Amino acid sequence: MAATVASALYALPAQGAVKPGSTCNSINSKTVVKKVFFVCAKSGSKTKWINSADVTTYATGPTGRLVYRVIDGRQQRLSSGNDWLKADSRKDSVFDPIRVAAYKSISGIASDPTSANIDFEYFIRPSYPKEIASVVKAQSIKVANKLSPLLDKKLKIKLILLTEKDKSFIDGDLKQIVPDSNFAGPLEILSDYGTKQSFYTRGGTGGGTAGYLPQYNMAYYLGHTSSLATLETFWPEVPPHELAHVLQGVLAGGFGGNGFGEGDPRAKWHGHLLEGSANTIGMALGFENIGWYNDEMDALLGLDIALNKSKYPMKTTANAVALMKEIEKRDTEARNSFSYSAGQIIWEYYIGKYGFSKFVELMKNVPLTDNFSENLKKTIGLDREGFYEAAAPYMLSTWKRLS
Repeated sequence: MAATVASALYALPAQGAVKPGSTCNSINSKTVVKKVFFVCAKSGSKTKWINSADVTTYATGPTGRLVYRVIDGRQQRLSSGNDWLKADSRKDSVFDPIRVAAYKSISGIASDPTSANIDFEYFIRPSYPKEIASVVKAQSIKVANKLSPLLDKKLKIKLILLTEKDKSFIDGDLKQIVPDSNFAGPLEILSDYGTKQSFYTRGGTGGGTAGYLPQYNMAYYLGHTSSLATLETFWPEVPPHELAHVLQGVLAGGFGGNGFGEGDPRAKWHGHLLEGSANTIGMALGFENIGWYNDEMDALLGLDIALNKSKYPMKTTANAVALMKEIEKRDTEARNSFSYSAGQIIWEYYIGKYGFSKFVELMKNVPLTDNFSENLKKTIGLDREGFYEAAAPYMLSTWKRLS
């Protein structure tokens, strides 16, 4: 009887054929070899046998992203064996020391459980999925607890959550809630949210835009998703990423430049500075242990490398420096994408090397310096060229590891 039950529950191919990484045929089929449980899981474009106890493997949702949920205020991740993991057993020693230092510096920011300097005002549209709204609110409050001690005065943040069903709200009330702002560009994506299929072609995560309006001492985080969305494709990086933009704006006294655009050596802001640093912060505050942070950082850059490797050769540190200069601008699809995925590696290096306090100082020095290079020199003693050369070995080694 026991043998009959086992045969019903587990696929039993030839024992010698099953080992970690070997090919399998049917996703989620299971077997046991020498008392080790294996599950057939998708890995890239292939299906492979995975040790179900291996925390470095994970399930992916319908859009290819890792899957998370929150239970009793704690994040859990779906494993390749379809188990919800509450922690990650990997030691710091398996990761690059720069990665460990950056994660600890950001996640270790002192927290104010009262968020004394941040006051949220919520505008959550009825069409926005309730289970996602609950997670976004909880995440935003948790991140605000970290950011509050970094501010020297009280700040109101208007948190707005909407979907493709809210056109009349966007055309009307939104303009009063967030004055002097134009959301036409950021909200164009809503036209693809009407069906799950089209929503998934845009990543399935939803997204957002955020800013700081110094004339009102007010910030906003406008989050959007499909009315059909579920937590299965929600990405926990999004809320802390957008609130990182709020922090950038507040510390720098706004996003006003000096008349020079991204990529110009005279500019104060560049693409990777804005989006790459927000990604590094968003990843570190969005995932509850260094293992999951590591996997998300790697997954994002690894995908961009796979899609664009031929455009950006990466064999020397000179190639790495050239890439950093390329992604100062976001004027092509590839540059824009890499401003996030490779940009996060630039700012992971910066924070891992100098500490998060030096990032705060860099933001505060934006209005005190004439350009990005001068700001770096004032803050860490290296100009733009010197900083890129210092960060290049880390960029190169990360890129090669993921290639």
